Amino acid sequence: MSEAEWNLVECNDAVAVELAAEAGIHPVVARLLVNRGITTASEAHTFLNPSLEHLHDPFLLPDLDAAVDRLLKAIRNREKICVHGDYDVDGVTATALLVRVLRALDADVDYHIPNRQREGYGLKPEAILASARRGSSVVVSCDCGITAWEAAEAARYRGIDLVITDHHEPGEKLPRAAAVVNPKRRDAAYPFPELAGVGVAFKLAQGLVRALDYDEELFTLRFTDLAALGTVSDVVPLLGENRSIVKHGLEALPETKKIGLRTMMKCVGLENKPLTAHYLAFILGPRINAAGRMYDASTALKLLLTREEEEAYNLVERIENYNNQRRAQQEKVFKEAVRQAERKFEAEMSVLVVSGEGWNCGVVGIAAAKICELFNRPTIVISRDERRRIGSGSARSIPEFNLIDALHRCRDLLTKYGGHALAAGITIDLSKLDEFEHRINAVASEVLRVEELVPRIDIEAEVSPAELTIELARTVESMEPFGNANPEPLFLSQGLKVGDLRRVGDGSHLKMQLVAPQIPLLDCIGFGLGDVADALAIGDFVDVCYSIRVDDYRDTESIQLVLKGVRPSRLQRH
Repeated sequence: MSEAEWNLVECNDAVAVELAAEAGIHPVVARLLVNRGITTASEAHTFLNPSLEHLHDPFLLPDLDAAVDRLLKAIRNREKICVHGDYDVDGVTATALLVRVLRALDADVDYHIPNRQREGYGLKPEAILASARRGSSVVVSCDCGITAWEAAEAARYRGIDLVITDHHEPGEKLPRAAAVVNPKRRDAAYPFPELAGVGVAFKLAQGLVRALDYDEELFTLRFTDLAALGTVSDVVPLLGENRSIVKHGLEALPETKKIGLRTMMKCVGLENKPLTAHYLAFILGPRINAAGRMYDASTALKLLLTREEEEAYNLVERIENYNNQRRAQQEKVFKEAVRQAERKFEAEMSVLVVSGEGWNCGVVGIAAAKICELFNRPTIVISRDERRRIGSGSARSIPEFNLIDALHRCRDLLTKYGGHALAAGITIDLSKLDEFEHRINAVASEVLRVEELVPRIDIEAEVSPAELTIELARTVESMEPFGNANPEPLFLSQGLKVGDLRRVGDGSHLKMQLVAPQIPLLDCIGFGLGDVADALAIGDFVDVCYSIRVDDYRDTESIQLVLKGVRPSRLQRH
């Protein structure tokens, strides 16, 4: 019933007990915090109460002073500024944030988001030339540019000052630009290098507001909504400064004055609803992404910039259509890709490299993520253009395998690559694809142990049925926002009796009730676990791993267990 290995994460129980007493927090939460490296009351307080006061000085970022000076000069002299973004949620929100702030500062500003199909990723010389033709003397990049050496040279040749803001890994040299703002620069002294692209744009805007001696607190309150949406969607660690941005962005979103965001939330049923990072990652983010995946991300950017309600509704309708198209294309590519992945998995390949003619480049990353999760293998999904003999792909990885390091060791076979340890993009000559597959698997054989490839569910604490209370669920909620580096914790309970079970939805999901002595019936939902209903019977005893939530259906609060796995139990609670 559960093919993955269940792993109860080891914890220093003595430290957890001491932290619970010192910080006055629930023992289970203390254990969860210790698992995240938080061992003192002060650290626990900061984690559980992320504040905008925890934001670092933006001028600690390399070149931020030069970037601010150049933009202020452009504003004073009425020079045209072009903000050049990227077509994913991070890039679109970063572009919207900077355009909105620059307009508020009375700058002459326009923008450009590259078309994924026609232009591909990144800041290119052609975009610089187009900006020059439109009269721009300053170009600001968002979420791209750290390896745009050719574009930087084109800007220098045209007399354009290029300000790069990015968060991707730098190469061995930096582009020659007026400013290169990136917390991952090797010479950076910034205390938190894990900002998303929108986070770096946010810090640039914060620096502009501070330099002009405007109300910095008002700025942060107005723009954490965009920063939170981009940060969650880019799957950067939700720790430190990111945690503060997302926490307060989630609080700001229901009251946002941005008509496009408000309209989208209303149309998807999130209006006036308390938000979690889950809603950003799986409801709002995919819709913003869909425009760039299926057509043109400028549609999503216009939504985030519009001040007209009628236009907002029209744009939301278009984006919803794109999202439906995206789902259909995603399912098609996934079905074809997973068949290849199964064969590679059976051949015991550590890295699953699959490809197909004409696969939509906008959805190969989603397919790669799903296959990576399914097989617990680094996965690279490539769209083949046989006419041009070029492959464009997206890669996703497991924590034990650093994609960028591995791709760097294959760089002589790649036309282009870039990204993060867990997610990357590549372009390759198809004649080199077989050799690349062999090489990257050889790299994996050096750095990955066999046991690291076994699918595993990490469980953070075992909880007795008597401990499953609303108080516990509410306490766990205090650890929101959940996401990368702060996953929603999974718990284990053993020896529970099945009181009821059935398939629900389209039949692929499981609805179950569990029974244990001296507690109410426990309602459980298992998404994608419908087959469990055929393997169990009422009266069986099971162990379950799950996340815990409060269900307030019809204003009545109760516990709901969201199941991750179910297995027969050797323990029986009578």
